[in-house]
Amino acid sequence: MSIKLASLSDAEDICRVQRRSWQHVYSQQLISDMFQALPFELHQQLWQQRLCSEENQIWVLKTTGIQGFLMLEKQTPEIELAALYLQPDVIGQGWGRALLEQACQGTAQKDVYCWVMQDNPRAEGFYRHMGFKFTGEQRQVEFASSYFVQKKAHLAADQRFF
Repeated sequence: MSIKLASLSDAEDICRVQRRSWQHVYSQQLISDMFQALPFELHQQLWQQRLCSEENQIWVLKTTGIQGFLMLEKQTPEIELAALYLQPDVIGQGWGRALLEQACQGTAQKDVYCWVMQDNPRAEGFYRHMGFKFTGEQRQVEFASSYFVQKKAHLAADQRFF
C-alpha cells in the first residue's frame, strides 16, 4: 500500500470509504438516517469541494483502490485532523498511524487537534495511543436529526513520538 496526496478523482472512493466506515461503527437506524440526509451524490460533491480547497490537505491510502484517508484542515494556530477513516478490514494493521505520521510531517511545529465521537471507544483508544490528550472540552453536533457529543483531543507538536 502507498500513501499519497489525494486528487479530485479520488472523491468517489473517499466517499465510499467514509460511508463503509460509518456502517462499521454506528447503528443501522442511524446509518439509514444519515444516508437519507446525505445521499451519495451530495456526499461526493462535498468531498470534491474539500479536495479543491487550499485549506485542506487530504492523504489517501491506496492499493488498487482507496483503503483509507485522512484530512487536515488549516486552523490558526493549530491544525484540525478533520477526518481519518479506514476500510474496516484494514483497521488494526497500523495504517491509521501511517496516515497520521505522513500527514503530520508537513505540519512542522503546529499542534493538531480532533473531535472524537463520545460513543466511539475504538477511535478514542487510537488517539490516546497516538499521544493525543483529551482536553475535557465537549461539543454537541447535529446530523440527520440526531445529536452527538464529541470530545476534543489535542496533540502538541513537541509531544509527538513519530
